[in-house]
Amino acid sequence: MSLLLVPLCIALAIAVISYLLFFRAARRDAASTPPPALVVRGVAYSVAGVVLALALYPFGPWFRRRCRPCPFPRRTVPEGWHHADAPCAGRTATSPPRPDMPPVLLIHGLYHNVTAWALYRRWLMEAGFTRVYCHGYSSWHTEFGLLVDELDEAVRDLRAAHPGERPLLMGHSLGGLLIRGWLADAANQQLVAGAVTLGTPHQGSTLARLGAGRLARSLTFRGALIRELEATEAPSDVPCVALYSPIDNMVVPQEGLHVTTPGWTLRASPAVSHIWMLWDRATARLAIESLRELAFRHAARERDDNACGHTTSGLTGPGEPPYADSAPERPAGARNSDLESSGYSRA
Repeated sequence: MSLLLVPLCIALAIAVISYLLFFRAARRDAASTPPPALVVRGVAYSVAGVVLALALYPFGPWFRRRCRPCPFPRRTVPEGWHHADAPCAGRTATSPPRPDMPPVLLIHGLYHNVTAWALYRRWLMEAGFTRVYCHGYSSWHTEFGLLVDELDEAVRDLRAAHPGERPLLMGHSLGGLLIRGWLADAANQQLVAGAVTLGTPHQGSTLARLGAGRLARSLTFRGALIRELEATEAPSDVPCVALYSPIDNMVVPQEGLHVTTPGWTLRASPAVSHIWMLWDRATARLAIESLRELAFRHAARERDDNACGHTTSGLTGPGEPPYADSAPERPAGARNSDLESSGYSRA
């Protein structure tokens, strides 16, 4: 019984300390603070999310084998195996893909593993994204640039497995920052159809100073890594969406969630804690809507290119309604004072 209390105590300590620092930053910056009831709910979300993450973490190696991207031509299936039993194929490799739904590559955050996407992978497949893969990495004894190189290899493996298609990328927390670091190279932008990030510290977080390991401490708010990334990255030529929660307790201050790179769009998600974004169905619906919109945008651009200058009537695909009910978008580069208050609602 005492062993079961350990992860609960860890989760509660993380939630309380992070939200105390969240309020301290809000008071210092004279920013609006959420209602107490919403913060209590945020603490509960944080505790539940950490406990769930710790419970699933040991299953990481098995889950990674099921959903990692790799080019099948380079890895043959042993005789007598079905293709779906291949180490990196899983069910998604043999599922009939929808022509308007590109492959999706999911990248987890700091200290996590691919089990972060246990629910998202299921929800994505239910939404028609039949080819969903996960990229995993270690958060220890490494640095940001090396992880960007590993992501580059994963994207190229995925493209080799699906020739002629541009995948969509989605990352949570540090995973989203790795995507942005990879997209900093303008040549890489021609390899994907778009990207969505969840709770990503695009400008870093002051909580990174409390992190364990060199990689975590490099993510400080407006630190050297962020300044270097902003100075060297190219404006995004592919559409990218940054989803952020108004009560994110791991990216402090809130300004750290706002990307300023041209070509990115800010979109408010439901008010949940940082890690609960991975388990919240409403947040997932918004993320999936964003991915679908990016897929249709890419399809529309390809139709324009094939039509040699003829324009299309919209960004949505055949038979798909426009996303009029999506959360309001904000252009990248807007100052915090320019952003409308989300009202801390789940709308």
